[in-house]
Amino acid sequence: MGFCLLLGWGAITATSSRAGFLETLFRGEELTAVNSKEFNGYVRSKLPDGSFQPETFAFGEGGVLPGAPSMRDPTFDGLGFPNIARILAGPLASQKYLPAHDPQSTKLLIMVFWGTTFGADNTKDGPSQDALNYWNASLLGFEAEARFLGESSGASIRGQIIRNLHAYGIGAIEVNRYYVILRAFDFQSAWKQRKLQLLWETRFSLSERRHGFKQDLPRMAESAALYFGQDSYGLVRRPLIREGRILLGEPKVLSVVEDETNPGAAESAATPVSLVGDWQGTTPGRLPVTVHIDQRGNATFENPGEHVILPARVSVHGNSVAVIVPGWDISFRGTHNGDRMSGTISQYGTAGPLNLAKTPKPAGENHRVGNDARTRGDAPQKAGPDPAEPPAKP
Repeated sequence: MGFCLLLGWGAITATSSRAGFLETLFRGEELTAVNSKEFNGYVRSKLPDGSFQPETFAFGEGGVLPGAPSMRDPTFDGLGFPNIARILAGPLASQKYLPAHDPQSTKLLIMVFWGTTFGADNTKDGPSQDALNYWNASLLGFEAEARFLGESSGASIRGQIIRNLHAYGIGAIEVNRYYVILRAFDFQSAWKQRKLQLLWETRFSLSERRHGFKQDLPRMAESAALYFGQDSYGLVRRPLIREGRILLGEPKVLSVVEDETNPGAAESAATPVSLVGDWQGTTPGRLPVTVHIDQRGNATFENPGEHVILPARVSVHGNSVAVIVPGWDISFRGTHNGDRMSGTISQYGTAGPLNLAKTPKPAGENHRVGNDARTRGDAPQKAGPDPAEPPAKP
């Protein structure tokens, strides 16, 4: 919903200099959907150079969730847990999660669940479709869709409105999808005290159409790896990593505005007074947006026409400004000059120009930032049931 309504890429014609804006709606099958969370105070420790402190882990086989509606698939059925574990080990190592050799020093027990969903496209029965959509949305981490599907009947007028507003997300969960769920528990607590303490969880999935689980699992895991052990602040859709060659040229020093894996890493100590207020502009899809920044550096990214308000993060480096919306893959990067900001807005690998103008009077009193802001519009919310447990019914 954030993709279709917030930026409105679909309004751009195919004659645009980048036809990809329109094509993005059809490239959804090439996006890995990722939802990651931290629990019980878990935080990655960092070394003096800023890299993650390595943590050791042992795999546990969770297998296919019992009772979950699923589809048989030839690329999935012949792939056992040892092979899946070997595939996942590489992306985990890229985030400094390393295989354990001594149980006394092992920190994490990573349980692996995997499977294929049974999409609602496989049935024409309305109530069954609604039940499948709700279950699959909860299982796959589509939290906004799960919340609304759980509260509304598809047969009601409100349900139809919600279905239209969430057409992009619901369309993704109505097809069969390959999924993997990694649940990391405290190993020492599980081993010595027989108590499971969940520390982090990452769910990622990919449309089954034009893909195969065995050949695409490595790229799915690589796409999701940036969020292993970290909070994604809702659902994130990342392009499926493609195979290719890396050519190393002469090293150059670049000025980095912000680290994507740690959006607050490059934030300045204080937000310049000249940035405080409301900044308005129009996206390439001809939808109005407002970026509100307060004195504490908190921000919101808003689509007034659709009443969508999402919490954002701001970082400043000289006259360079970056506004990041966690969980929606939305970013604005540009330069600040007086009452104007000019730059590029991007989402899901698609980018276009955006100019923002400061309004005469900030409207901060009507804005709520941070956790409160996420309760407005269609920001991600936690789904009710825990899909890693067997459901009472589909």
